[in-house]
Parts: sequence; C-alpha cells; structure tokens
Amino acid sequence: MAQRNSQVRSCVLKHVIKHLRILAPLLAATALAAVGCGGSTSATSSYDAAYSKPVKPATAPSRATRVAIDDSSFQPATIKVHVGDTVTFRNDDEIAHTVTASDGTFDSGTLQQGAKFSFTAKKAGKIPYVCSFHPGMSGTIDVA
Repeated sequence: MAQRNSQVRSCVLKHVIKHLRILAPLLAATALAAVGCGGSTSATSSYDAAYSKPVKPATAPSRATRVAIDDSSFQPATIKVHVGDTVTFRNDDEIAHTVTASDGTFDSGTLQQGAKFSFTAKKAGKIPYVCSFHPGMSGTIDVA
C-alpha cells in the first residue's frame, strides 16, 4: 500500500508541476499588470489621514492648442485660449514662415518645414500675428 501511495503522490506532483509551469507566468503577469494599472501604491490608514497635512488642490493643467501652417495660411486663423494655455504652431508647408505677434509679444524666428514654435498666453487680450515673410498670412489669438 505504501508503494501505491508513493505512486499517487508522484503522479499528483507531476500534474501540479506541469500546471504550475503554465499558470505561474500568467499569474505573475496578471499581478504585475494589476500593480501597474491599479491606483495608489500605498495605503493610507485612518491615523495617517487624520494627522497628515492638508493637500493643496492642484491648479488646472494648461491646455494645448495647435495651429498648422499650411498652404501659406494659419489653420485655424483665429483661436480662443485661456491665460496659461499653450499654443503650438507647426510649419507643415513646403516653405519657411514665421509666427510674429504684431505687438511684439512673441516671434518664432524662421520656421523651416516641420519646425514647431510654442507660445504660452500670460495675460488676457487679443494678439494679432502674421508671417513676417508673407504679410498676407495672419491670425489672432483671443486670450480669455
């Protein structure tokens, strides 16, 4: 009888090892994915919450607006943004252009094809701009 129990244990052990070879990597990958996708990596006890310093609310992140320079025009020509927002101009045209504010607020310098220029609005108001190479190209940034 002892020999039969030994054979059964050996058979069960082989069966478990066979399935662990398949399941162990899957379980490990699932655990790693859960840690990567889960929320917080640390738990806060009620003690920690009661005695921690108040957290200052984060300011709203700035928004990004894109303007394409293509076919010798700014697209869109007029945009509305808020103070703190960033406007990124990208020259998708085959020729060089500039993005130059009429009031001197910003000047991109020469933008070759594929080049980008970003401007962050600091105060409210309207900012007209042109391409200094092609004065017929114009646009307006309306900052609220």
